[in-house]
Amino acid sequence: MSTATVHFLLEDLLVQAPIGTSLQAIADTSGADITFGCRNGSCGTCRIRVTKGLDNCSEMNTEERDFLKGLEVGSDERLACRVNVMGDIEVDYLGL
Repeated sequence: MSTATVHFLLEDLLVQAPIGTSLQAIADTSGADITFGCRNGSCGTCRIRVTKGLDNCSEMNTEERDFLKGLEVGSDERLACRVNVMGDIEVDYLGL
């Protein structure tokens, strides 16, 4: 099985995980400092900036796109609870 490297910038933590794993599961398992409130994309507490590898994140669904559009955030921002890791990425936790 292929793996990806996730670099959590806040704590300079590098984690290997199988391709397709949810970023939420990776953060929970590794102890990365990302707060997850609702865990379904409706509260924004897990907002991140993908500083490298945005194209290695799963595609944004309509609900996430609409939620982030309402916050008027940058195109490199995602909700960690909605991302599946498809390759190497680097993320910075922003919160809401």
